[in-house]
Amino acid sequence: MNEEIYIDELERLVPRFKRAQELPSKFIAKVVDASLAPDKTGRKCVYLTLELTDGTVTKVKYTPMHISDLVEELRKMGFVKLSEVVGQTLTFVTRQYRIGYPRPMPVEKLPSAAEKGGKK
Repeated sequence: MNEEIYIDELERLVPRFKRAQELPSKFIAKVVDASLAPDKTGRKCVYLTLELTDGTVTKVKYTPMHISDLVEELRKMGFVKLSEVVGQTLTFVTRQYRIGYPRPMPVEKLPSAAEKGGKK
């Protein structure tokens, strides 16, 4: 016999997804995945999967037009490898570009709980 599952439990099993248009102009999110992969046109793009403070999830695509800005911001925060951003909580600010959609750009690394505990 199958285990009884309540509808409310079902809802909690699936992450709530937030579309890019629903993001505020400034927000805090934890990076849960970072990858470099081709998009459907073959361009190499960076994809960041973010978990926002309200528990929703979004995925941001950075095309070649955005990658130089992304690299600059990640370097300012001290990252050397893309994989290092995974697990980090960052502040994002939406930037407008001359073409295409605006993109949330990471601008500040927030200290982890361990880092906060170590500082006086």
